[in-house]
Amino acid sequence: MQNDLKKKVYVCSNGCNRRLLDADRVKRYFRLNGWQLCDSPNETDYNLFFASALNRVRIDESFDIIKRLSRFPGETIVLGCIMEVAPTEFKERWKGKALAVKDMNDIDDFFPSFEIKYRDVTLANTPIPSRNIYKTISPSSFLKQRIALALSPRQVADKLYSYVHREQKENYNSSFIWVSTGCPNKCSFCAERKVVGELRSRPLEEIVKEYSDLLSEGKRHFEFIGDDIGSYGLDRNSSFPELVAALHKTDSDYEVHWVIKHIHPKFIIRYQDELIDLARLGKIQELICSFQTGSNRLLDLMSRQHHIEEIISTLKRFRKLLPNLRLATNIIVGFPTETDEEFMQTLKVFDQVWFDRVHMIKYYNAEGSDSFDLEPKVSDEKISARIHLAKKFLKERNIYFQTRD
Repeated sequence: MQNDLKKKVYVCSNGCNRRLLDADRVKRYFRLNGWQLCDSPNETDYNLFFASALNRVRIDESFDIIKRLSRFPGETIVLGCIMEVAPTEFKERWKGKALAVKDMNDIDDFFPSFEIKYRDVTLANTPIPSRNIYKTISPSSFLKQRIALALSPRQVADKLYSYVHREQKENYNSSFIWVSTGCPNKCSFCAERKVVGELRSRPLEEIVKEYSDLLSEGKRHFEFIGDDIGSYGLDRNSSFPELVAALHKTDSDYEVHWVIKHIHPKFIIRYQDELIDLARLGKIQELICSFQTGSNRLLDLMSRQHHIEEIISTLKRFRKLLPNLRLATNIIVGFPTETDEEFMQTLKVFDQVWFDRVHMIKYYNAEGSDSFDLEPKVSDEKISARIHLAKKFLKERNIYFQTRD
């Protein structure tokens, strides 16, 4: 332990909130073991990077960041999703140390002298700030990005649109509470389930205690998070409604606000009565439910285990009974074999159910996904045209959107 006291580490991520939360936990792991946390990789012993693999753009960015980090004196360790989403490319392009999310407890093997083990570090409630890593590791590249953005009318328009509607963006000032990790679903477009592993629900009493402690600290805004929180308890002879009922009893003396995120539509349908009862109390402020497509044929190909009519009917009920509830969703644009008519079926869902926020995600043909070999693929040109059409469609209906292409 004494030899590690003055060692330095830099931890960063270009990923989602879940990986930003993981990064915070890793930082505390090093701090508790006596290491100094650094804001740049200039004079570190190790640089740990949670690499996003959301789509091709992110994968290319992640490999570029890995390459740049490896030029610094400290040893680079790659964490996150990329090694399972793009396994062949990752093995070809990175020969150093790496760990997928599901294997994070094995980080102790890299640091055997640590007295405090990773599994003993509490889960994070606050993600590290989401920042442009290039500003730290390559200021010249960051400047080129800014100039390119300023010279692109489309990107300027998107930034201006985002700024004008900034109040409709996700609120990242909540306290995050992990209810489970891993995912039991088999969605064909998703390679991330191979990254996060099997469902592991936390003990109910452990979550309740964490919630109670945060309430005692004055926290009132909470975001419940997991790889699919609706599946909570399936591995523990429990259920998501049982969990939220226990949490509801715990906070009876407080006015709190909840965001329920990453919940599969099949669980919204299954647990709609319990969720509506809680939302009527003013507790649930926002529900994020990704219906992905308006085509039942594509839903079957995606292995989503529900029909579009079911989720439309359920969300209509939420809207009727809870007019102030914020609803958000994701849609995938360009899933293999998607026709123009099926894409219009997706857009027509927004004429039946009002959503406060929509994330449009360009389909990425991830090597680790079941849809990797599904043909025919939709061309990038056609996907771009559909995204352009969707932007116009949603603007006409005053529905805020974000794109991930």
